[in-house]
Amino acid sequence: MTPVTEDRATGTESGEPASWDALVARLGVPFDSVDLLRTALTHPSYTNEHPEDDLPTNERLEFLGDAVLGMIVAERLYQRFPGVQEGRLTEWRSALVCGPTLSRVATEQLDLGRWMRLGRGEEQTGGREREGNLERAYEAIVGAVFLDRGLDVAREFVARTLGEEFDALERDPGVLNPKGTLQQVAQDDYGRPEYALVAQEGPEHDRRFTVEVRLQGETLGIGHAGSKQEAEKEAARQALSRLRARLGGRNDRSATAGVDGATGQAAPGIED
Repeated sequence: MTPVTEDRATGTESGEPASWDALVARLGVPFDSVDLLRTALTHPSYTNEHPEDDLPTNERLEFLGDAVLGMIVAERLYQRFPGVQEGRLTEWRSALVCGPTLSRVATEQLDLGRWMRLGRGEEQTGGREREGNLERAYEAIVGAVFLDRGLDVAREFVARTLGEEFDALERDPGVLNPKGTLQQVAQDDYGRPEYALVAQEGPEHDRRFTVEVRLQGETLGIGHAGSKQEAEKEAARQALSRLRARLGGRNDRSATAGVDGATGQAAPGIED
């Protein structure tokens, strides 16, 4: 096994190499094998441009990490929300492991973009900030943690890095149904929110959508995501936060707007 302290990342946003042990400290997981960690952050574009490199891409680790992550999140939801039914738990799991959530965690908590091994073309076109790359890097890291340290450590890693998402869900289940919650909070004073697709960029396999949500013609939220639906949800989350601040809690019927607290099912007439 290669000691972590003897290897370095191939590039950072500043152009300076960063020690892999700095990433290990950020992850909070002591790796036995730096090769697993490096593989988790190796984008296909890097191996295409560096055939001499002996490490595979992160695609297989992403496949494994996706399955491990889904199981851990499902287990945690099952344990933390005993009164919520299967249909709602499925929706919550999907929201917790979706691209915008994982890319946000990968960026804000772990700074994974800094350590990704990218080809020159991917680097020059903003690959370190690309949602899909960050999402897949996080999933691959979960896979690497599972292989290197086992399921218990993987559970701890996911619980810690997604902890704020779980806490937000416990405080306000409506945060994972932002469109429905926004509709309910806004309907008395503002009417039905309107969503407008204002930009669509990128190649077919890596499309980026920008959506605005408007209330009475005023833009209150702008969402960017890899699908129109997720961009709408992100815009709704922004608008919901601003509208609640504007209303000062007035007309916000409960912290669980859009969700029946007794059953965990969607309230009638509220859309996802």
